[in-house]
Amino acid sequence: MKEAKFDLHEMFFSITDFDSTIVSSNETFIRISEHEKSKITGQFHNIVRHPDMPRVIFKVLWDYLKADKPIVAYVKNKTKSGSYYWVLAAVFPRADKYISIRIKPTSPIFDVAKEIYSKLLISEETFDMKESEEQLLELLNNLDFNDYDHYMNKVLLVELLERRKLFNKEIKIEKENIALNDSNINSLYKISKSLLYQYSQWFEKINSYQKTKITLEEKSLNLRTLARDIIFLSLNASVASYKLEQNGETFGVLASDIRHNAKENDTYIISLDNVIQDLSELISEVIFLVSYTSLQMEMATYFIKEILDKHETEMNNCVKDLYLLVIEYNEKLMKLPLLIDKTIKSSISYLEKLEHQFIYLSYVQIYGIIESQRNSDDKLGFNEIFYQLKSLVAKTSEEVLSMKNISEKFSMENYNLINDSKKIENLLKVFENKMIEINIIQG
Repeated sequence: MKEAKFDLHEMFFSITDFDSTIVSSNETFIRISEHEKSKITGQFHNIVRHPDMPRVIFKVLWDYLKADKPIVAYVKNKTKSGSYYWVLAAVFPRADKYISIRIKPTSPIFDVAKEIYSKLLISEETFDMKESEEQLLELLNNLDFNDYDHYMNKVLLVELLERRKLFNKEIKIEKENIALNDSNINSLYKISKSLLYQYSQWFEKINSYQKTKITLEEKSLNLRTLARDIIFLSLNASVASYKLEQNGETFGVLASDIRHNAKENDTYIISLDNVIQDLSELISEVIFLVSYTSLQMEMATYFIKEILDKHETEMNNCVKDLYLLVIEYNEKLMKLPLLIDKTIKSSISYLEKLEHQFIYLSYVQIYGIIESQRNSDDKLGFNEIFYQLKSLVAKTSEEVLSMKNISEKFSMENYNLINDSKKIENLLKVFENKMIEINIIQG
């Protein structure tokens, strides 16, 4: 079978009601599917379903949508003449409809997905739906994905990053100077491009956010490991002090100080680890919501350009639906930088407490080395214990300082996002006012 023409820069959408009846779509969908707009409207969306698609993928898709959750999936569709085309579909539930946005998949993970689909298709000849779902999860687990959520969010991000990399070779997203005295459609298009530019600025920070997330998680794990090592070392020091006949009391006090300090550190580090986990989840949510809103805004901009190129003088309800979709996800996105700011401040507070703790512990370690060297008979290895403590204190202090520097730098980046979010909110208001002027929505 022949593959239908679907270029990288193209994208399309369809809007259906809750029983999957097509309500509206854009011109690119009509061209690629080869159906007439008047005839495909009112048809069930499975009119473009390809027999090579595993049934379980649609089962998962409907489970998400009925739970009022967006879903992303690779889908192979068929045209009216029997050709095929692959899409990455992102489907978003709305109050009374589903909006499905599709782009051309180009990333290496797409080839992996096709292999998964082939295995699922073979198994479906003998498996029931429950067994197919279990096989899908097993195949995803084998690729180090925890579940379908983890998989689809990774897929969307990778595809958008690849699309941005390839797309920017052809067209660079630039900020538009808005002139509100332009023709209505042209003015709306320029506002839309300005919004797309703002979201692209957020999207470009995704790699930095991912690195910050991974680095803080790794350093938090390192701190937990070092804290446990110090606790074990304090126990060794306590046991050794009990065995010492002379100077046992001095070493016992030092061992007690180390043990007490280590337990306090462990408590702070556990609390810090919980905060880092919260921060990690917030960063992940920012990444996913930036991906969603960037895709939605790109679709809205592309669609308005379609209308502009056809020299139409009237806009339809699709612009309103796409705008309201952006608004819904933008509201979720704009709440996150403030939550991140609060979480970063909490992490810095714990890191500062740990700094003070390790300053004290370094004094204990220095005094311990002096006392162990004064002890002429060090069969129990106090000198070695305190030199090990010196090394652990140095490593832990280094990790704490590094985490603090990363957190403070990330706090500044996040502060810039808070300011950028205000620009986006202002532009969305301008966009809304222009739609009121064009009578797309009521004032």
